[in-house]
Amino acid sequence: MSASAPRKRRRLKKQASDRQPVVPFTPDDDAALCYIRQSHFSDESTSSEVQTRETHRWTNAYGVPIVETVEDLHVSGDLEPHKRDGLKVWLSDAPPMPWKTLVVSKLDRLVRNVMDALTLLEWLRARGKRLVCIAEGIDSSNSMAEFMITLIAAFARMERERMKERFRDAKARLKEAGRWAGEGHIYGTMPVELPGGGWILGLDPYAVKILHKLSKMARTGKSLTEMCDWLTENKVVSPRDRQLQLAAERRGEDSATVELKGYEWTTTPLRRLLEHSDLVEFGIFEPAEQAEISARLDEKARRKTRGSNQPYPFSGVLVCPECLEPLWHQLTTSKRTRKDGTVARYENHYWHCPTRKHGPSMRADQIEPLAEQAFYKIFAMVPVRERIVLPPTNHANEIAKLEREYGKLMAGVARAKLPEDRRRIMDDGAKILADIDMLRALPADPGGVQWVPTDRTWQEELEGMSSEDRRLRWIELGFQFAVQKRPDGTWSARWRLPDGWREAMPEVAEWYDRTADAGETVEITDLLDQTTNADEN
Repeated sequence: MSASAPRKRRRLKKQASDRQPVVPFTPDDDAALCYIRQSHFSDESTSSEVQTRETHRWTNAYGVPIVETVEDLHVSGDLEPHKRDGLKVWLSDAPPMPWKTLVVSKLDRLVRNVMDALTLLEWLRARGKRLVCIAEGIDSSNSMAEFMITLIAAFARMERERMKERFRDAKARLKEAGRWAGEGHIYGTMPVELPGGGWILGLDPYAVKILHKLSKMARTGKSLTEMCDWLTENKVVSPRDRQLQLAAERRGEDSATVELKGYEWTTTPLRRLLEHSDLVEFGIFEPAEQAEISARLDEKARRKTRGSNQPYPFSGVLVCPECLEPLWHQLTTSKRTRKDGTVARYENHYWHCPTRKHGPSMRADQIEPLAEQAFYKIFAMVPVRERIVLPPTNHANEIAKLEREYGKLMAGVARAKLPEDRRRIMDDGAKILADIDMLRALPADPGGVQWVPTDRTWQEELEGMSSEDRRLRWIELGFQFAVQKRPDGTWSARWRLPDGWREAMPEVAEWYDRTADAGETVEITDLLDQTTNADEN
């Protein structure tokens, strides 16, 4: 029986690690890099001054020269160390100056994440550097450092998450109570301090005036680009820069001295702002007003898409009576050869429903004179009334202003030397308190739309205006001429007025109520339905 063949011994290839080898730290030519980090919300124990004093005290005690003191202020501990503006230039293989020891007052000033801590520790060990955390007594050059850093970083991460939870819960409770929790706020509002403590969002008069101007521009057919150009030309600060100014005023600083970021107005954020629902909730815009703004911007975008964004004398004024969409303008050209051989070029202007489902195209030279004649026939002698939007208010801004004035006045009582001066100050203070009590007793003003009369009639208002100015004036106040050509060749036409036309034109409303048939109901935006026969040519 033959012996079995010997088994071949397998040779296993050793797999090498890609991890960089550890370079032992040596105190030769040691130099310290002191690092300071301060988040947005800090107390005295984590201020930059305290951290600087502690790190410099340690370096002086151990005789380690300081290369640089690096500060990252208003930086979250969740941000990786190599991405921070101040520290990242030193965490490289070519730092501004050589160093070997990174000194921090506490580990959570450097990292709040276990992975960030281990990644940074590995980077330091691969280059013969060390990390010193003064409060925890950590020196990464000894063997227990990695375990301690991992454990403390895990607790720091847990503390960070609990801080976030508490912050979110506190914000939710304040929001339910109608309070301001310190977050960013919509342009047009401003934090107002309550008499008993806490803050609510009130109206910012400066921003509200800008928003009303933008609303007027949007409803008269201005594009987002034109509105951004107007804001830039008039040096209107952007929403984020405005919040910086308001924060400075809350700190008692002069807003004119605040260093702004220089953010520019752009079209997309501007449209989101104009269509934001909070503007209606705070009463800055009326619901119908914001809906009109969105409709105008949508129409402007559609006109730009089809390459016909140039307005005509009745663009935006003529609408389809069925879908209430602005009619589209169409220009057709034709050529005819005369008997003498010359070529004549003809242009024809038409208006049609954007869907092309509600009647055929209509010649502009027929419906434009019809709209103009009907307007002067009805409204020529009617007084012009301006539309003013009044935002609602709970008088919080006025109360807060009077309370600040009362506090400044009472501060002078102790400095008054004569009894007469003290008595006069107390009397003035009593008057301010009476005004405050009166404002608190007043009900909240719901605001709304008011029509303020002028001394001009519509004939005088439009006399001498160019066709473009007249068109913008009609659009500004919400006039629309709904016109449609019927299959039998007749026309259906009526002037439509915005919500509240009875308050805007009580003379017309009185005439209509006197001439309308008994029991007839008409929508508030409809005033007149005229039908006139016209030839197709």
